[in-house]
Amino acid sequence: MNVLPWRKWLRLLIIYALCGMVLFWALAPIYWVIVSSVSTRAELYSAPYKVWFPSAPTLQNYVDLFTTGPRYRDGGFLPTADLMGAGMRNSLIYSLATAAAVTIMSTLSGYIFARMRFRLKGIIFFLFMLMMPLPIWVSLIALYFIMSQVGLIDNLLGLILITTTLLLPLNIWLMTTYIRDLPQEIEDAAFVDGCGRWALIARIIIPLARPGMTAVFLVALLSAWNSFLVPLIFSNTARSQPMTVVLSFFIGQYEVAWEAMSAAAVMTMLPPMLLALFFQRYLVRGLTVGAITGN
Repeated sequence: MNVLPWRKWLRLLIIYALCGMVLFWALAPIYWVIVSSVSTRAELYSAPYKVWFPSAPTLQNYVDLFTTGPRYRDGGFLPTADLMGAGMRNSLIYSLATAAAVTIMSTLSGYIFARMRFRLKGIIFFLFMLMMPLPIWVSLIALYFIMSQVGLIDNLLGLILITTTLLLPLNIWLMTTYIRDLPQEIEDAAFVDGCGRWALIARIIIPLARPGMTAVFLVALLSAWNSFLVPLIFSNTARSQPMTVVLSFFIGQYEVAWEAMSAAAVMTMLPPMLLALFFQRYLVRGLTVGAITGN
C-alpha cells in the first residue's frame, strides 16, 4: 500500500482544515438562525448561553407568525400575520417581475450587441459595462429624486424598475457573451429562407439561448429576493415592503424579538435555498457563461 509522504499529509490536513473553517463560517449563522427559530425566548436570553442545543424545541414561533402574534411599531402596529402575508406577497411579485423584466431586456439587448451592426455600438456597450463596478449607492440619490417626481416611492413598480436597472448591465454582458457564441450559420440559413428578425429571435435565438436565459432569470430572481438596501430606501409601508425589510421590524427600541425574527428569517431564506438547490446547474452555467462555446 502506498504511504503518502508527511508533506502531502500535512498539505491535505491544511486544506481540510481551511475548508472546515470556511464551511463553519458560512453555515454557523444559518444553523444559529434555524435553532433560534425553534427556541423559546427564555432560552435565547439565558445565561450561560445554550441556544446552540435547545433543550425544548418548539414550533410556536412559526405558529405565532401566521396567527395573531405581537405587533411592532415599525410595522405600523399591524399583526405579525398581516406583515408576513404582505411581505411574502410583495417579495414574490417584486422578485418574479424583476427577473422577468431583466431576462427579456437582457436577451434582446444581448442579441442587439452580439449580432446587429450600428454606429456607436461599442461606446454604448462600454457605457453599460461601466455601470457594473459602480457602487449601488452612487446612483441611489438620483434614483430617489426621479422616483419621487413620478410618484413611485413606496410602490412595487418603482422597486421593480430600480432593481431591473441595477441588474441589467451584468446580465446584458452575460447574454451578449452567450448569444455571440451561438452558431451564426443557423441564423444565416433562416434569413435566406425569408425569416424575419422577430421570427428569428422567437424561433431560433430564444430556443438556443434558453439555458443562458434560465441562468439570468434565476440570478435576477435571487438578487431581487435578497435585496435589502433598495427596498429599505424606496418603500415606506407594508404596502410595498418585501420580507427582507419586514425582518427589521422585529428589532425594537429596547429589545430584539430573536425567536420571531429567526422564524421569519427561515421562512424568507427557504425559497432561494430550494431554488438554488434544484437549479444549481443553471446557476453555475450562468456564472461560467464566458466559457460556453455553444449549445
